[in-house]
Amino acid sequence: MTAPITFEDVIAARARIAPYLTPTPLRNYATLDAELGVRVLVKHDNHLPTNAFKARNAMSFMTALAPEQRARGVVAATRGNHGAGLAWAGELLGVAVTICVPHGNNPEKNAAMRGFGAVLIEHGRDYDEAAAHAAELVEQRGLVLAHSTNDRNVIAGAATLFAELHEQALHDPKGLDAIVVAVGGGSQAVGAIVTTAKFRPGMPIYGVQAAGASAIHDSWHAKERLTVADALTFADGLATRATYDLTWPTILAGLTGFVAVADPVLAAAIRMLLRTTHNLAEGAGAAGLAGVIALREQLMGKTVGVVLSGANIDAATLRTVLDG
Repeated sequence: MTAPITFEDVIAARARIAPYLTPTPLRNYATLDAELGVRVLVKHDNHLPTNAFKARNAMSFMTALAPEQRARGVVAATRGNHGAGLAWAGELLGVAVTICVPHGNNPEKNAAMRGFGAVLIEHGRDYDEAAAHAAELVEQRGLVLAHSTNDRNVIAGAATLFAELHEQALHDPKGLDAIVVAVGGGSQAVGAIVTTAKFRPGMPIYGVQAAGASAIHDSWHAKERLTVADALTFADGLATRATYDLTWPTILAGLTGFVAVADPVLAAAIRMLLRTTHNLAEGAGAAGLAGVIALREQLMGKTVGVVLSGANIDAATLRTVLDG
């Protein structure tokens, strides 16, 4: 299997981001285990400065830029967490950041990006159309593109998460038997695959995607790259319609299994995390646990790692989820 990054890239990314980000906790909750019948280790990347793992990706990207690239400024497309991470990193490092979001994007995520100093441009009906506009701005203004998936330094940033998880799991008395990882663009999945090959070769890794935005899931099962016409899910961090050049080959070769979960299962996972861990998750942030719910029979009696990868759910959506 040829991956877009090596473990040496992960080590380099960890060194670059270390002055700005501290390791996040890996915790086990007896009440969560009792509900599932599966022992779960929760990696709390919701405790990072932007409440999401994308802070790793963004800081890894920004700290790898040459001075001339920093001076040009950075542009990206996002549904929120990638953009917030870039805006946060840009503010710390003095890099101008322009973010493209689709119309109707999460207003609280928009406010967070503006709060970190980013210039926000609303364009298109979904992430993919916003991404096309970001690419146009690269050509028009000479900005540096910070793609949320198709960038080696972004992927290496995501991989630092799983390097930490594996190191922390070494101290767990029952060890680690599998990982269930959310798939939007695939940076987490590739990070999990590359680091697991180093720490625990052969350990199963399962992907989970929203059923309403299942292009990568469908492609994995078909063994060919597919696109879908719409990305219809409240889990905006999973709302993509296509596969991506840098992550697709590794996902195809490296995942043990791949499930798609409906929005009610994602909502149930948010409620379960809130009830048992008293941590807030957005839809994409709870997707790893939603995957465990879907794979419960297969994972029964095992210790499974998941990432609470984002907590930036807006108030209106949270009310709907809690009333469900």
